[in-house]
Amino acid sequence: MSADTADNDSERTIYRDYEVLTMSTRTTRKTDSATEVGVPEMVTISDVETIVAKAVKAAVSVVREEFEKLIKGMKDQIQSLEERIEHLENDARPRDVPDVTELCNKIDAVTRENRRISVAANEAEQYNRRNNIRIRGLAVKKDDDCRKVVLELIRSKLHVPVSDDDIELAHPVPLRSQANQASSGSDVVMVRFRHREVRDQVIRQRKLLKNSKRTIVEDLTALNLELINRLKKTPRVEKTWSWNGHVYALLRDGRKLQVKPYESVPECDSRS
Repeated sequence: MSADTADNDSERTIYRDYEVLTMSTRTTRKTDSATEVGVPEMVTISDVETIVAKAVKAAVSVVREEFEKLIKGMKDQIQSLEERIEHLENDARPRDVPDVTELCNKIDAVTRENRRISVAANEAEQYNRRNNIRIRGLAVKKDDDCRKVVLELIRSKLHVPVSDDDIELAHPVPLRSQANQASSGSDVVMVRFRHREVRDQVIRQRKLLKNSKRTIVEDLTALNLELINRLKKTPRVEKTWSWNGHVYALLRDGRKLQVKPYESVPECDSRS
């Protein structure tokens, strides 16, 4: 289903909800005000707010569906390319392929295309996490309200005047295994803010948690986390960090580079 068709369906749904809500409102008022004569039937502010809320919800649902379709299409294409690479590697035998160099060039071309699509999908996924942070070392008990625990930390330790509505959701991140729990040594809480400006303000104040057991980091994709871990093991790199989903490296010679997935430090040097 195209975006225009989905929008039209959403408009018809919203109009139908409006008609039902209006008829329901008029029927209720006729019943409650049967003894009143000459009182005009009106749609209240509450009715309008309900209609607007449904309209916004329908619009967001359409955008989300289209975005998920785009990501699925990218992942399907990546899987297809990986299958092609595996097929070429299995058939790369000297007796079957007389020109090994040509085959290697084809494999390299497919690998580059696979990485290009993978990077595009990674950027789309990271953009979807632009309002998120992860808090490490914040213990949340079983019966605690995770959102209230996060709000207390931000207000009391970071001195950021956030309201209850600034946080869209907050929940502990389940660890995949006991080994991960042993390596991290602390709990992790994922927080999504309604506005990126509030998220950025919280991140700027995270320096106040220095020398404590709690740290605040961006909610990075698995591919970006792998990139940071790889850069940390590079001898030429002094320090790594991320900002707004982009990964940066400070070299020992004082230069700063923005590094993308699958790139090496020499490749970044040539690109810059």
